Amino acid sequence: MFKGILAGIGALVLFLALCFGLNLFGLANYSFFAPKYRAVENQVYHESEQYNEGMIRDLENLQMEYIKADDAGKQSLRAITLHRFSVYPEDKMPPNLRNFYNDLKAGK
Repeated sequence: MFKGILAGIGALVLFLALCFGLNLFGLANYSFFAPKYRAVENQVYHESEQYNEGMIRDLENLQMEYIKADDAGKQSLRAITLHRFSVYPEDKMPPNLRNFYNDLKAGK
């Protein structure tokens, strides 16, 4: 009878160790593959048509605000505008936005 109780406790400990090991393996597996999945999702998002159209619209709105602003407003908008333009690839910008961005970088 004593051997049966020990065998049951041993089986329970073995089962718990197996569950813990599998959870630890799952965590290690997730920590290894999650950044790769996120990178692919991020790349797909940045290449999507909605993202590109939205960014171009935002950049055009910034351009319009900058053009409408007085001299003091232009100085305050310049840093924000340069930062927003710098996070979007120049080769995806239409020519008018690319020229505007290059003029801003040159200090014109």
